[in-house]
Amino acid sequence: MKKILLAGFIATIPCMAIAEQDTPDWNIYIGSNIGISGSDIKVHNEDFFDFGGVYNFELGARYNKRLRLALNYQSRAEVSELFQILFGHTISVTNNALRVNAYYDYVSLRVFSMYIGAGIGADKYHYTITDRINDITKSKHGFTFTGGAMTGISFKMGRFQLDLGGAFDYIAEPRMFSYGPNIGLRYNF
Repeated sequence: MKKILLAGFIATIPCMAIAEQDTPDWNIYIGSNIGISGSDIKVHNEDFFDFGGVYNFELGARYNKRLRLALNYQSRAEVSELFQILFGHTISVTNNALRVNAYYDYVSLRVFSMYIGAGIGADKYHYTITDRINDITKSKHGFTFTGGAMTGISFKMGRFQLDLGGAFDYIAEPRMFSYGPNIGLRYNF
């Protein structure tokens, strides 16, 4: 976790350097959002669908009121379906990802905007499969690829922006397709 945060800070230094130049076109922002996602997950040849929580923290820069580039940290946790849990078989998956996201405001008014975006990055995963009936536990962790697409609307209130949107995420290992709504807040410096 400390390594991910340190890498995120180091990667944002170029954004800060660009924003400190005399050009008024770049504006730094920080943001955070939370959401609920429905995920189709395949772990060790087992498929399940689950609802889980997603948290995002983002440090980025806006260029000319339309384009945003950001370094995004995402954390999510999933636990297998209730039906599986009742029969003594649980699967838990945690993911921590670091991505570079790009957004474009295709509608940009003074207090309202609509955006689309996409991002790619690396994901640190850990999963545990527990079979309490046979007293067997399998566990694995490692790094993999992640990507995603986002869309939403923003409402500007002074230096703050309220984001209401949706996201689709793909994680390569364990294979996960995830989608759902989110709500967030951004602060523009």
